Amino acid sequence: MKKIRLFATIYFAVQGLAVLAWWILLFSAPSSRKYFQMGESETTLLAFWLPDLFLLAVGSLVVSAFCWFGNRFLQIAIWFVVGTISYATFYCLAFAMMTDSGWLGVVLMFPAMIWSGNFAIGLSPTFKDLMFRNSVEAKTSWILVKTFAQIVVVWSLILFVFPMLIVWIETKIGITQFTFPLQKIISPILFVLLSSIGVSGAITMAKIGRGTPLPLDSATKLVVSGIYSFVRNPMAISGIGQGLAVGLFLGSPLVLLYALMGGAIWQMIFRPLEEEDLLERFGADYENYRANVRCWVPRRKKFIHR
Repeated sequence: MKKIRLFATIYFAVQGLAVLAWWILLFSAPSSRKYFQMGESETTLLAFWLPDLFLLAVGSLVVSAFCWFGNRFLQIAIWFVVGTISYATFYCLAFAMMTDSGWLGVVLMFPAMIWSGNFAIGLSPTFKDLMFRNSVEAKTSWILVKTFAQIVVVWSLILFVFPMLIVWIETKIGITQFTFPLQKIISPILFVLLSSIGVSGAITMAKIGRGTPLPLDSATKLVVSGIYSFVRNPMAISGIGQGLAVGLFLGSPLVLLYALMGGAIWQMIFRPLEEEDLLERFGADYENYRANVRCWVPRRKKFIHR
């Protein structure tokens, strides 16, 4: 939790200062307003100055300070900021869909909403108890069925639906998709190779760990065999790599950023929570495994658990 609070301190300070700097830019350089124009009148955009500065900018800086000092009102403050930015983001999205303007603001606000919301979840005192639950004892065949059902649903959303929406928005703000030689051959090959890492990890977790990749239905036994004997988080590597492969296939800069952002969120927020949970459940065995097998860089030799 300390690591997450440190990252949150930095993030919300940057967010608050960024909002402040953005408004300084809009008022000091009127020519910049055309990039964020909402509708035909500048008033629609400029009228946001009061809630943005006093609720979002100041609110984010307050959350940063509360994170740093461990203030007991942190939960109230952080969810207040999440509510503020979520309302503004969805309002801007609705406005953009109705007027076909202001899409750049939507692109900038959605990541801020996602980051803020994930930090709020990660810093919630009850989140870990709700998030990490052992899988109910069942036959291996049933665990495998659940595992592959999760894979189909999650991959469909994060590797197809969301990237296609991102590409659609890219066209709205005028971002041109890139191309490179053998693009439609290299990227599918990378996708298949990276997917095989995730599938291998999921099968090992189901058979050996007696659980699924979903934290709400997680493994009941420590998994250090198979692909896990070379790297601790093969499914995280697989997921981020798949997202990058999709971005390469689509030629989408924003999809590439989307994949990298997902990896950063996992690294800063959910990895510390997951490792804390594993340490509590498996103690010295997990500590020994963590000391010998790295999170992102595979070992050359297979780890042997003793």
